[in-house]
Amino acid sequence: MMKRFIFFAGILFSLLLVLSPERKPETSASVAQDEPVTFNKQIVRIFQKNCQTCHHPGDIAPFSLMTYRDALPYARLIRQKTQDRQMPPWKPVSGCGEFLDENRLTDEEIRTIARWVDQGAPEGAPQDLPEPLNFTDGWAMGEPDLVLAPDEEYEPPQGDDTLRCFTIPANLRGDRFISAIEVRPGNRRIVHHVLAFVDAKGISAQLDEADPGPGYTSFGGPGFDPDATLGGWAPGVRPIVYPEGVGAKVAANARIVIQVHYHPNGSRETDRTLLGIHFARSPVKKNLYLLPIANTRFVIPAGAKRHEVTASFTAPPFVNSHAIFIAPHMHLLGREIKVEVTYPDRRTACLIHIDDWDFDWQAVYTFKKPIAIPGGTRVNLTAYYDNSADNPRNPNSPPKDVRWGEQTTDEMCLAFIGFTLDAEQLPTSSPQVTAVSINAKGRLVVTGENFLPGADIEIDGNLLRDSRNNKKKPTTKLISNEEWRLFAPAGKQVSVNVLNTDGVRSTPVTFISQ
Repeated sequence: MMKRFIFFAGILFSLLLVLSPERKPETSASVAQDEPVTFNKQIVRIFQKNCQTCHHPGDIAPFSLMTYRDALPYARLIRQKTQDRQMPPWKPVSGCGEFLDENRLTDEEIRTIARWVDQGAPEGAPQDLPEPLNFTDGWAMGEPDLVLAPDEEYEPPQGDDTLRCFTIPANLRGDRFISAIEVRPGNRRIVHHVLAFVDAKGISAQLDEADPGPGYTSFGGPGFDPDATLGGWAPGVRPIVYPEGVGAKVAANARIVIQVHYHPNGSRETDRTLLGIHFARSPVKKNLYLLPIANTRFVIPAGAKRHEVTASFTAPPFVNSHAIFIAPHMHLLGREIKVEVTYPDRRTACLIHIDDWDFDWQAVYTFKKPIAIPGGTRVNLTAYYDNSADNPRNPNSPPKDVRWGEQTTDEMCLAFIGFTLDAEQLPTSSPQVTAVSINAKGRLVVTGENFLPGADIEIDGNLLRDSRNNKKKPTTKLISNEEWRLFAPAGKQVSVNVLNTDGVRSTPVTFISQ
């Protein structure tokens, strides 16, 4: 029973692994009270820093804030939502945990937006505009190294929710460490959440063959014991970026299973969800471990306005670790959740506190500095639920008793802590480039040592997708047939290096194509 719970806990955590893919642009200095506020000079910089990651075409937000024309119709709504601090949706309470990329407007930024709207929301001079942010083809992190998708659209049946699994060969040239994934739901009207699993044994292909239509249905897990869970998507989440030095290994011949939870809306709908994968580009030194803090045996009585549920875990003695991030999780009845630690010397610390839980805005919160968790530390979780008729999100009318479960109408009392072990240090490779040349067939040849199977050539930081070595063991030669010409035209001096599949780069060498 415990093994099964931990397995599902790992799956659920993957829904929440969400970190910002890039640093936000800096906003301009504070605005003098008598200085006019315009979109081009002040407002767009605030939007770039805090809003455009979601508010751009093709992403989760209902409208774009990339241009003045985009923003103007919503100016008064923006004023209202920022004054109420409903947008941007940053949930943790101040003073409990310090997190990276805190997406909270400053008081000065809120006042600046209000002044802009009160002054008639002027556009301003074109020369005041900053360089626009670029979101490549709808991918928040730019074009992935690998994009996987089902072969065709899928139409889920009406009635109950469906969990459909789509198995896709990774077709990697060698075992590979992954550092980030991004899910693009094909139809957000019916996609409740998405999970991505690794199947190194090919079992998912057999399950697919036995089930008519695209994919196969499997509730709970993917129908097999996955070799890894890469991550996933839920409403409000951003691309999943593993912490620096941490990665997930995928075997060359593995299949990636995309499990999509469909919630019918009463109309015939189809979906084709995409999974973008980014390869590790820095040395992978540690595995990421997940600690689920959960209570699975609670009952929330019908009509209860503020029902408390608690859970706790004590770290084993002599096992020292560092917490990297934390991810609370509840469903529609959840209202408040708090996680605290008590150290062996009886000191206490608050890790996170969310006092206005919103199922549609879930995230993983990365600590500014990893939190030391020595052996013997106790982690305590306290959550509150509103199962009354006054809760507009209550899925039951009239309210009824609710227990732990996987359906949206069930509940969960859960928080994950992502951590690394202090004692662990994975071995890394040491690729070296000794020569770069063009052979008689016009192909780029990179010679050296310790190139892992599946290693890639990079030119000025651009990965060559046609790199190959045709061997399943470390090699001394990599070849690019054509793509090298895009980045190394005749007479141009470029830097060439090899990126191994564990994220280790060789020292670059200078090359000029004749």
